[in-house]
Amino acid sequence: MKTPGHGIAFGTDGWRALIGEGFTVDRLRIVAQAFADWLATTPQRCQPVLIGYDGRFGGERFALAAARVLAGNGVRTDVVAAPTPTPAVSWRIARRGYGAGMMVTASHNPPAYSGVKVKPWFGGSPGSDVVDPIVAALGRRPPREGKPEAIRRIAFTDEYVAMLRRFVDLKAIRRLKGTVVSDPMGGAQAGLMARVLAGGGPRIHAIHDELDPQFCGLQAPEPVESNLEALKREVRRTRGILGIATDGDGYRVALVADGGAFVTPHLVFALLLVFMVRYRGVRGGVVKTVSGSFLLDRIARKYNLPIHETPVGFKHICKLMMEDDIVMGGEESGGVGFKGYIPERDGLLAGLLALELLARSGRTCRQLIADLTREFGASSYARIDAHHPTAQASLRRLIASPPDRVGTVRVARVNTRDGLKLIFADDSWLLFRASGTEPLLRVYAEAERPAGVRRLLAAGARLAGVRG
Repeated sequence: MKTPGHGIAFGTDGWRALIGEGFTVDRLRIVAQAFADWLATTPQRCQPVLIGYDGRFGGERFALAAARVLAGNGVRTDVVAAPTPTPAVSWRIARRGYGAGMMVTASHNPPAYSGVKVKPWFGGSPGSDVVDPIVAALGRRPPREGKPEAIRRIAFTDEYVAMLRRFVDLKAIRRLKGTVVSDPMGGAQAGLMARVLAGGGPRIHAIHDELDPQFCGLQAPEPVESNLEALKREVRRTRGILGIATDGDGYRVALVADGGAFVTPHLVFALLLVFMVRYRGVRGGVVKTVSGSFLLDRIARKYNLPIHETPVGFKHICKLMMEDDIVMGGEESGGVGFKGYIPERDGLLAGLLALELLARSGRTCRQLIADLTREFGASSYARIDAHHPTAQASLRRLIASPPDRVGTVRVARVNTRDGLKLIFADDSWLLFRASGTEPLLRVYAEAERPAGVRRLLAAGARLAGVRG
């Protein structure tokens, strides 16, 4: 959603743009005023607001610029005293009586970007009921600025660490032997894994563990396999029991198994779901997006758990977590939320729970994946992100006339909840989605074997008219 004359485009998780080009202090002030105008219409209008920022260039300056606008609108405003992970800010908003919050971050985007995430009172991802009024208010009124003295600076990382130590079974984790390799990718979770696990247990060997606006030379602080070669190498070199990576602002998680193999986000979600149900005894529904694994359906059937499928975007998962009794909700990008926490993702928490799984099961990560495969079947997954000048039109064409076969395989079901998903009799699937903010067509596939995924993606690329 883009406002004419301002160049401010809100996507599924806030506004992001190149620093100094699209993302400027003046534009941020416009967003802050629109945020203040929206807040004034809510039941939380008399409560304070919390503004956080991560380690990107200008984060503190941008946060204080937004805070001065809120102060100018009579809003009591707290700003973090130092770069802080988004999950910590979200947790404090939800648990300490804030009416809403803003986070200055571009999450997993390259270092040249910054952005803003809006957080309602519950700390999770906002829906259209929050985003649409803010977008409509952009530029409606000139920003009002208050005095810096009206802004309070606060630090609460110690409180966040203490909460994580209570949430996980530290006694079990401390029984683990060996090395855990932590890779916060130069982002806001730098140093926190060691703080949570201080006091005994596995040795923590950290890489990219200093807060760095350039993310330690990584192209982007996104925990996808192509960015985790150093983590894989260090797990092999140290004979580590697990590698854990989090993205730039701490939302997403990626795991590397003992031996150095990347664990796909689908397998991470499936392993953690089995852990929550089997080892922690938690019951409730499961939420996945249309790009989520068929393994989750099989696990839900075994344990008689309701399963919900949503469009891509954690805001849809968040809504269900607030409305229903949900064990876990997660997305293909590595963001996972848990019952008993807040309705939001936390990459560090997910990594800690993976360690608890190792400790309580007495199994290695590779053994757990083998166990999962024997019980629920194998899963292999990949996707293509293809630049396509008419991505939306191409997708509409496919939806209007979906194929009844892909190669020699008959399509069993068609799902148009978000894009076009072709589902086959063996649970494998092929999904087409177009980006809402750029000319990009995404083609996703899951099958039991890598060769099956390659065949589906190649066929999908031909159907969509893109290069595989």
